[in-house]
Amino acid sequence: MKHIIILLIAISATATLWGQSTFPYDSISHTLIYHQSYRLDTKVKTEDIYAASKAWFGDSARFTNKNADPPTDSVAASKIKRKRAAELQFTNPRPLQMQEPVGHMLQGMAIIRYFGSMNNAIKLLYIKYDITVRIKADSASISVSNIHYFHYLPSSYRQVPLYSFTGGRPCEEVGTMETLISCGNFRDEFTSLAQYCNKVIYSQMSDFKNLLKQKKYLYDPKTASTAPAKAKAKTPAKGTVKKK
Repeated sequence: MKHIIILLIAISATATLWGQSTFPYDSISHTLIYHQSYRLDTKVKTEDIYAASKAWFGDSARFTNKNADPPTDSVAASKIKRKRAAELQFTNPRPLQMQEPVGHMLQGMAIIRYFGSMNNAIKLLYIKYDITVRIKADSASISVSNIHYFHYLPSSYRQVPLYSFTGGRPCEEVGTMETLISCGNFRDEFTSLAQYCNKVIYSQMSDFKNLLKQKKYLYDPKTASTAPAKAKAKTPAKGTVKKK
């Protein structure tokens, strides 16, 4: 019995570590879910938060990330033109893609370039996704969706499937991250990919929250609890009636 308990604890610990290092995948909807919502100070104007959010999307460096570069000698000289074409396709000089001032919604695009290894199943991935900000009277939310990947062979810069050395069917060279999750059978490589993507995406979400905090747009319970109470209206004193 003692050995069974120890085994269950070990399995539970392993599952927890595995869960922390994977994408936030919802098994019911079969989609990745990145979403955070923040309570706002009701005294702040929605238009001011919208304007600040729009300016936040103006920094292209914030929305273009990479973990490493492929070896410079891995690209054949004759393939340099194809490499430049791929890099041009995934440039992101203007992240803000959509604005809805009336509905107080903005949507931007972000790019992650992820280099695995020349010898791994994951070689070079370009990952493209949407970041959506929605603003309401009492809350602001940020979410990530529509995550697509494009897999390249760095030596030729051609799109190629992802082959696992353990066999099985290859994963498509282009698709959604959800399809890659359902297909992938290269656990260690996928864990590293998930850890890096989570690091980048959650950092972007945290950066947006810091913007709201710096602008003093977030609800502060301390400020709310120390706000001066409204003075009660005085009841007019009743006049005395003199007896005759």
